[in-house]
Amino acid sequence: MTECKRIAYYAPLKPPDHPIPSGDRQMARMLFAALKRSGHDTFLASDYISYSKRHDPAIMAKRKDGALGEAERLLEHWRNEGGTPDLWFCYHPYDKSPDWLGEEICTRLDIPMVTAEPCKTGQGPNGEWLPWRTEAQRGIKLADMNIVMTDSDRDYLATFVPYDRVTRLEPFIDADLLIAEPVADDPWPRAGETSCRLLTVGMMRPGAKLQSYTVLADALSRLQDLDWALAIVGSGPAEAEIRQLFSWDHQGRVVLAGEKSPGEVLSLMEHADILAWPGCREAYGMVYLEAATRGTPAAALKTMGVPLVVADQRSGLLADPPDAAHYAGILERMIGNRALRENLGEGASHFALQERSGEQAAQKLRDIVDAVFARRRRGG
Repeated sequence: MTECKRIAYYAPLKPPDHPIPSGDRQMARMLFAALKRSGHDTFLASDYISYSKRHDPAIMAKRKDGALGEAERLLEHWRNEGGTPDLWFCYHPYDKSPDWLGEEICTRLDIPMVTAEPCKTGQGPNGEWLPWRTEAQRGIKLADMNIVMTDSDRDYLATFVPYDRVTRLEPFIDADLLIAEPVADDPWPRAGETSCRLLTVGMMRPGAKLQSYTVLADALSRLQDLDWALAIVGSGPAEAEIRQLFSWDHQGRVVLAGEKSPGEVLSLMEHADILAWPGCREAYGMVYLEAATRGTPAAALKTMGVPLVVADQRSGLLADPPDAAHYAGILERMIGNRALRENLGEGASHFALQERSGEQAAQKLRDIVDAVFARRRRGG
């Protein structure tokens, strides 16, 4: 039986109680819940954010000093109040959010560290992020075990971390944390009884997100003779560009519904027929698994980590990237075939709730933590 350990949980990019929703926050919350479910006394160690959008050395020095100050505060608290952790668990340390806090605490207390989703970002045109990468890698190398969810992250860690200190956890979804909320307005006002309701959920920002919107708009512009309606949930600095991408829609079938709460998004997923999100350069994309828990199949691209969360021909259809014509092809198949959508919806529900559940993730994390302490006892 697993011995209960006290685990200090930390997410330097975005803590699980951060007010702004995102896939990072969702995974931070689910890993936290999975560790609790695994039988360990897991607590949020700190809300300190080391993340920076800019690579300025002065910002790095300030963030690092802040982390060291936070470490001193925590160590003093544990000395006075008790509750010193047995293990430090860090979610998503990478170039833009090194785990200086965990590095200091694990060194001072001589306790093991486990990371989840350690990764890298682009170096910048002149290697501006390389100093930050050096800082992040030092903490990752200190970890007793690093949990990866994608092949690209495993390949990256192979360049500086021993193979036996890297393990795999498939992206998962904890349906117990997903609570739907009613939506006041119908985002598909022009949809008839037989119309196929498409739903897109994505932040409106330059880069990969805008690329996905571009593929989606191009694909749907080729399918104007089919009976569909699209609701887009999201906002951001690229909203004007995205509106322009859909300027060909003169029938009002594309509705930009603005931001919605996570609970409202779940409610919309329950009423949608297809989650239409290409997923350009997505690490994997929690939105696909969220929709799958509602029995909503996805139409996406076979790119990067998307196949990890969309089982092609089972929980949705994947098109070869980046050609919008290929994406239009799978949308056409799904829009025009209700039986196909229903079969994929059943497959999506099974995939998310049976194959990628929070309980399965908790068991995997329990095994990982047990193995870390066993190796420590052996002196490895």
